[in-house]
Amino acid sequence: MKLLNKYFNFNQSSTPTPSQKSGIQVGQLLIDRYKLVELVGSGAMGSVYRAQDQLLGDVTVAVKFLTHTLNNDAIASRFAREARIGALLGHQSLNIVRVLDYGLHDEQVPFYVMEFMQGQTLEDLIEAGRLPLNRFIHIMTQVCAGLKCAHQGINIEGELHQVIHRDIKPSNIFLIKDASLGELTKLLDFGIADFLSSQSEDMRSHSFVGTVAYGSPEQFSGAVVDVRSDIYSLGITMFETLTGYFPIMATANTIDSWAQAHQKFHPQRLWDVAPALKIPRALEDLVMSCLAKAPAQRPQSVTDIIKALKSITHQGAGVDPSLINNASIDLTSITPQQHTQRANLTVAEQTQVVFWSIEDLAWRASWPDNKPIANIVFAQTIQSSDQEAVGLWVMLTKQEIEQRSLSKRHSNFLCTFSPHPAILWITTLFDRQQGPRWLPCYVDLKDNGGQHITKLLSEMGYYLLMLFDSSNPGQPVSVVTIKIPERQCKLLKDCLSTAKQTTTTGTLVDSKQLLKQKYQAVKKKILAKL
Repeated sequence: MKLLNKYFNFNQSSTPTPSQKSGIQVGQLLIDRYKLVELVGSGAMGSVYRAQDQLLGDVTVAVKFLTHTLNNDAIASRFAREARIGALLGHQSLNIVRVLDYGLHDEQVPFYVMEFMQGQTLEDLIEAGRLPLNRFIHIMTQVCAGLKCAHQGINIEGELHQVIHRDIKPSNIFLIKDASLGELTKLLDFGIADFLSSQSEDMRSHSFVGTVAYGSPEQFSGAVVDVRSDIYSLGITMFETLTGYFPIMATANTIDSWAQAHQKFHPQRLWDVAPALKIPRALEDLVMSCLAKAPAQRPQSVTDIIKALKSITHQGAGVDPSLINNASIDLTSITPQQHTQRANLTVAEQTQVVFWSIEDLAWRASWPDNKPIANIVFAQTIQSSDQEAVGLWVMLTKQEIEQRSLSKRHSNFLCTFSPHPAILWITTLFDRQQGPRWLPCYVDLKDNGGQHITKLLSEMGYYLLMLFDSSNPGQPVSVVTIKIPERQCKLLKDCLSTAKQTTTTGTLVDSKQLLKQKYQAVKKKILAKL
């Protein structure tokens, strides 16, 4: 975008940002967990804040608020679905930024929470000057690795969903230094352009969603967009990274002018705009092939591009020795799970890594064989190699999961010691249209398993809410973390201590009946808070 602004002397739009429209303010607490610290950037799609994750000891995260409000249930469900896809992609590829959480702020403004990264965008790097060839190949190989994961598809509710980014450009490629892996490249904003595009289609709008300078010909024509559209945008990004220029320029900074440029103008060759550039002929041919007007004439997958880049690296012929740095590290086969085992992490990073490893396991969990396929709720622990947490396993219909995807979350615990020590664990999902969805779970404080679960809840201060679709009970459709207030953690600790010293005078069934009566009485208080 900096290059685009330079060409057209283009100023940022005066359109109000989400923070101006909806009262988003520094110091606010989102879903009882994320405290906004400062605004770090804003653009056409939204505003980004640095925030503190109070659940994990004020670990720094990034929160992005979108400019589009969610005006109806269908749009809200689609946003939640795209946010879940972003979360799943981050669990599967090291080269895609992790989406950690999502929700709605006041006035239906959607937001999602990401890992906070310190580094620079590829756009910043391009502005600083030309890259050594091997660094270029190292970066682009990782970009392709992230795209490969998305293009291969994500399993959602038993169906494979291919994910198209729709907005590949230098400012959506982030570079960070990693103690173990050197330079790590991550793709930003997966699923968001797709969400905004589908919203525009629903509204019968002809507005272009993405960035016009990097859009493929088919994005402007309204044709079906597939993985080859991302390959076209990648071609422009590679051209700009190597030369500092666009291969195609519009006569004016309008959608119509850019549509004409991408659909009809022939791209310049790299040496036309940078005569002194010394790169292998094979690399120029690769970049230019990505810029073909017809999708059928481009590389058909990013796997083909990865192979071509690796081949160029190994050939060496025609490469100016002054452009060669240390050989690139092959990151395409490294999973996020393997990456969490690296050394030289800060205390804050260690906290996040432990939490992420548990979350990864929750997303990959399967509905237990010994549980019925029915709308039930039960507690069961989730274990990684070095950590353990409690999951609340819930089975609902697909429709209800979609309806509850952006609901407020609340936890509450009721305890009784007579006639049998037990806890009623109440999770509430609430929104104004759907009302409350109560998810009660009983915990036996005289059972070793129940005692262990209670101890973990009191010590960890959170649990993972895992929602399974009753029509397709494979892996969870949604995994979200619910924070337990400090006073509730203390209550659990005290209940456990007292229960161990209490003699049972009746059955667990008797205590359940007693807790049900307390449950009915406390519902109004919970709803008042929500």
